[in-house]
Amino acid sequence: MSGGVDSAVATALAVRSGVQAVGVTMRLWSPGEGELSEKVRQCCGPTAYEDARRAAGAAGIPHYVVNFEAAFQAAVVDYFAAEYLAGRTPNPCVACNNLVKFGVLLDFAKALGASTVISGHYVTILTRDDGPHLLRAVDRSKDQSYMLAGLARERLGSIVTPLGAYTKEATRALAAEFALGVAEKPDSMDLCFVDSDYRGFIRRRYPESMAPGPVMTTDGSVVGHHDGLLDYTVGQRKGIAAAGMGDGPWYVVRTDRAANAVVIGRRDELARHAVVCSAPNVIVSRAFDTGTARGLAVCRYRSAPVPASARLLDDGRLLVNFDAPVSVVSPGQLLVLYDASDREVLASGIIEPDDATGLAVAS
Repeated sequence: MSGGVDSAVATALAVRSGVQAVGVTMRLWSPGEGELSEKVRQCCGPTAYEDARRAAGAAGIPHYVVNFEAAFQAAVVDYFAAEYLAGRTPNPCVACNNLVKFGVLLDFAKALGASTVISGHYVTILTRDDGPHLLRAVDRSKDQSYMLAGLARERLGSIVTPLGAYTKEATRALAAEFALGVAEKPDSMDLCFVDSDYRGFIRRRYPESMAPGPVMTTDGSVVGHHDGLLDYTVGQRKGIAAAGMGDGPWYVVRTDRAANAVVIGRRDELARHAVVCSAPNVIVSRAFDTGTARGLAVCRYRSAPVPASARLLDDGRLLVNFDAPVSVVSPGQLLVLYDASDREVLASGIIEPDDATGLAVAS
């Protein structure tokens, strides 16, 4: 129970159905000294804990706050900084779900004798004869199947997600009906541990990331200088200092960590026909029975699905070929392959850079 409306309603629905439940709020991040921002109050501070406690009381179940700060620091905060410093774009919410919420918390719950974790995620998890399946939520505007697509099947089988069948408006109405006290509470925002300036957050911890270096084109011509690679991500168009390059637009094609260089190019140089993904997670194995699975690939949360085919390589990675070039593909992001109806998750993997260019593979 995070203190928000979704987890509160999911808990109340489960309790109403007869489930014996205990409310658990994870303490994940201490904001430090000083005045708490509204974001921190909503998701990480004492206000959130109190909201969760009241919601658990309204549902008639006990409530506990459990300290998982060390796990969150290692699995999410350190990972987040390391990925940016390595020139990749991280998925902190995916990491949190995989390693904390449905990692250490699920293990903790089972150690206490619980059989499942009830979550307020907007997804549908169905258990069939061949095991659990992950489907999009009824409310596509709130669907979070992308965020859970990295979970192994045995983890999915231990998660209950009542809100997959509800719209956000219906969830808020239920919160008012159950008198949970959070019906009008604003939704939490991404990056609960960073108020707004993620670059400043990383710089304070890794001042070496501010080392200046060259801005160059893909043919090796130096056209400017930067004040730190951390300010640049693949696909970025704004904030590029390039002398004599007025015939743009120009985009960040990659960051070269070895040379401490920002490499810029035209938009068509960002396009990719294929990507290789590490850490593949196959949920529907029968989709690969012929060796190649067909479906719709989503290369970033909320990005448009594109027709694609995927197959597992001999080295265990996942090769995904797009039917048409994808304009921007960011290494470090999760790629999720849905079925042809764009409803069920078939597999996922982390987009890897190309060994030669630092970009996802071109073919």
